[in-house]
Amino acid sequence: MFKLLTTRTATRAQIKSRLIQNAFESTASTAPIEQVPRFVTYEYFLARTTNMSLPVYLEVKKNKAVKHTLIQRIEGDISKLRQELSDELGISPSKIRVKPPRAIKITGDHTEAICEWLTAKGF
Repeated sequence: MFKLLTTRTATRAQIKSRLIQNAFESTASTAPIEQVPRFVTYEYFLARTTNMSLPVYLEVKKNKAVKHTLIQRIEGDISKLRQELSDELGISPSKIRVKPPRAIKITGDHTEAICEWLTAKGF
């Protein structure tokens, strides 16, 4: 490249094209395809709250004797989320109830496990 730039036989067009080509070569991505992050789409979505936390809450009733985990702000296929909660976290399907319009109520305190699971899935 330097020989082309230093000789007087090179035209301005040749110098310009060579500089542009070198600029593009230096900024080209050399990352392997395996390292490019992939976006996973699910049939459901959980919108985070205004302070960017997951909408998973613990309801305590009757002097702390009855505890329910509440997942709110669900968009999309709620029954698919219910099935995945049952399969992957080992929660009995009879303990998971869909609460219209966009919530799921689970008997017992499962807030930490559900938050970790949702965070691992990218929510």
